[in-house]
Amino acid sequence: MTRDGEAVMPRARSAGLVVETLADETLVYDLESHTAHCLNRTATLVWRCCDGQTPVAATATRLAREVGIPTSERLVWSGLNQLYRARLLDDVPAVSWRARQYARREVIRALGITGAVALLVPLVESIVAPVPAEAGSCITLVECLARVPPSCSDLPICGVPNTCCIQRGSKCQSRGC
Repeated sequence: MTRDGEAVMPRARSAGLVVETLADETLVYDLESHTAHCLNRTATLVWRCCDGQTPVAATATRLAREVGIPTSERLVWSGLNQLYRARLLDDVPAVSWRARQYARREVIRALGITGAVALLVPLVESIVAPVPAEAGSCITLVECLARVPPSCSDLPICGVPNTCCIQRGSKCQSRGC
């Protein structure tokens, strides 16, 4: 979207989200996809400016003032790229083509940002929350090796794909499952 020739921020998504604001980050849980997102301070500011009215340039100025980083629309577009990929924006088609041009790593390199300042570049980290049945359905390798048959019971080993705790003679061992 544009307003008077300037790119305008999209609208932040609000439906189906649980939002918790902490000191320097915002946690967003998507009830539809069961995905948790952690937005750093800069990404939070970009997301809060997503009102469908604020120009990208104004958001860049606000970021520079509030976070103390160089004024750059590239930083805003990098944040929009990540918010877009996390599905935290409503007006996706309006920004998706431009936002994809600004990957976080490329922005850091292009602006010559190094060290601790790089931590101020927008960052959205996401994880998929396991359903309750998955959350408690595996054991560690150490737990497996400490078990005595028949308590092996073919439980999957956490963090090791296609490996289960199985009975092998008088011991429990990890093996492919």
